[in-house]
Amino acid sequence: MKVLMTAMQPSGGIKTFFRYVYQQPAFNNDYFVLVAPDPDGSLQDFLNTTVAPRKMQVIHTGCAPLEFIKAVRNEMKSGDYDLIHSHGFGAGLLTELASNFIVGPKHLMTAHDVFLPSQFSSIKSRIKKHIMAAVFGKIDAIHTVTQDATRNFQEFFPSIPRSIFYPILHGVDTHYFEAGVPWNIREELSISASIPIIGFFGRFMGQKGFRTLVEAVALLKECNEIDRPLPVVVTFGLGGFIREDYEYLEGLGLGDSFIQMDGTDNMPAMLKAMDMVVMPSRWEACGLLGMEVLAAGVPLISTDCIGLREVVSGSPARIFSPGDVGGLAELITKEIENPTKDVFRKYQPEAVQRFAIERPARTLRGLYHNLSGGL
Repeated sequence: MKVLMTAMQPSGGIKTFFRYVYQQPAFNNDYFVLVAPDPDGSLQDFLNTTVAPRKMQVIHTGCAPLEFIKAVRNEMKSGDYDLIHSHGFGAGLLTELASNFIVGPKHLMTAHDVFLPSQFSSIKSRIKKHIMAAVFGKIDAIHTVTQDATRNFQEFFPSIPRSIFYPILHGVDTHYFEAGVPWNIREELSISASIPIIGFFGRFMGQKGFRTLVEAVALLKECNEIDRPLPVVVTFGLGGFIREDYEYLEGLGLGDSFIQMDGTDNMPAMLKAMDMVVMPSRWEACGLLGMEVLAAGVPLISTDCIGLREVVSGSPARIFSPGDVGGLAELITKEIENPTKDVFRKYQPEAVQRFAIERPARTLRGLYHNLSGGL
């Protein structure tokens, strides 16, 4: 099958989706052309390295809507495609507009995010919402990565037929995380055995709730009446607000409690080096990091936000509400006083099976088959 894919912001979760899904055997006989911004060729290099050489060809386009529509439309006219698959809300909307008056294959959109009330709080944005509803309603199929994300989409756009939604719980390479060998991070960073290590692997952006963790550590420091060793938070995330977030925590006198590491190519080793991992997310479409932590058998403290609560449901994860600084501080204290590593190791086989990427990849390929008329 030859698939035309589109993405306006091929980073973060979308790149992870490509890496996890399209290297699976279910897609061995498929070829992809991706229309997306790639000014320096780094996206093409990433796909060649993580998926397969020449399996996914990137056609560079700018992010300006008209430029994007023109690039997609030109490719629709010139290529003989069996399916169109857009990734993200923006790409889905513009790809559908690009297909006007072109007789072509069916259009599948994957929703990689969720909608928030703040997005539609003004008169202008509410008018935009009505236009979005009309365009979304013309898409042949909408793939969501959790049931939570499905309900969110339907709540914001109730006019869209429910029959076109296809929720498929996402997954990760669970065997990779299961088999990882812990990195000796204590020796590397000269952290004594008495000091608990907390891992934060999210991006430095409001969605990931990093400042909730910062304020929870500040509260632990303030309430440390018996002068016990405070935990050290080791961060691996990137993002546009890393400088501001570190300035914020240093302003609270927590400079010695946080260590920023370089990016890692060995996530399982780093996850397993932690005494616990904290996910203070405010919202997710699907909490992939939660899947990775559980598959690695590492204690997880997470919020019950949309898209993450579905992942941690039924697991031994300790749960708090988004933004609840006191609740997070209490759970960190409980994990320090009563470590649950053995509990998470016992749950690990279930997590490995439950979140295995082979399942969603096969299901998505089955959706390709149905939409393309049996290819």
